[in-house]
Amino acid sequence: MENSKFAKISLVVSCIALAASIVVLIISFTGNKSGAVDKNTNPGEISLDSTGLANIAYVNLDTLLLEYKYSIKLNEDFLTEQAKAKGNLEARMKAFETKYNAFQEKMRLGSFISQASMESQQNELIQEQTNIQQLEADLTEQLMAKQTEMNEILYDTIMNFVKEYNEDGRYMLILGNAAGSSILYAEPGMDITRDVLEQLNERYAKTEAGK
Repeated sequence: MENSKFAKISLVVSCIALAASIVVLIISFTGNKSGAVDKNTNPGEISLDSTGLANIAYVNLDTLLLEYKYSIKLNEDFLTEQAKAKGNLEARMKAFETKYNAFQEKMRLGSFISQASMESQQNELIQEQTNIQQLEADLTEQLMAKQTEMNEILYDTIMNFVKEYNEDGRYMLILGNAAGSSILYAEPGMDITRDVLEQLNERYAKTEAGK
C-alpha cells in the first residue's frame, strides 16, 4: 500500500499559501505626520518622501517567512507532527504486511485448521486494511487542518504587526513581494523586509522571554 496522500503534503506550502494571501497589504493612515501623504494630493497622484521615493514599500514574504523565528517554530512543530503521523501510519502498514504474509504462507501450506478459521483471519485482514486507509485519510485531514491554522496565525500576526509598523503613516501602501508576484522592479529603498523582520523577531523574543 503506497502512502500517496502523505506525498502530496508540501513542507513549504504554508509559506506559499501565506504569501499568496498577503500579496498586497494595504495600510490606511490618518494625520499629516512626517512622511505621511499630503491631504492636498490629487486623487491618483503619488506623493514623494524626503528621499524622493514614493511613499510605497514592500516586504519580501519569502524571506520573512523563512527567517521570522515564530514562522520557523510553527513550521518545525508542523514537520514534527507530520513525521509522527507518518511514523504511526508506517508502523501500522508494516504490521499489516507481516500479518498478510503469514496468512499467505498458511494458505500456501494449507495449514488452517478449518475453513471458518481461514475466513475469520481473512476478514480480520480486510478490516485492518480498511482501518489503515481510514487512518491515512484522518491523519491527512488533521495535517491539512493544522497547516491551515498555522497559515492563519502567521497571516494575523504579520498583518497586525504591519499595521503597527505603519502607525506613523509614512507609507500609503505596503506590498507583499514573493516569487512569482507582480513586482518586477522596485528601488532598493522601498524594500523594508529587513527592518520588519528585525522588529518581528525582537517582539517574538520578548514574548518568549516573558513566558
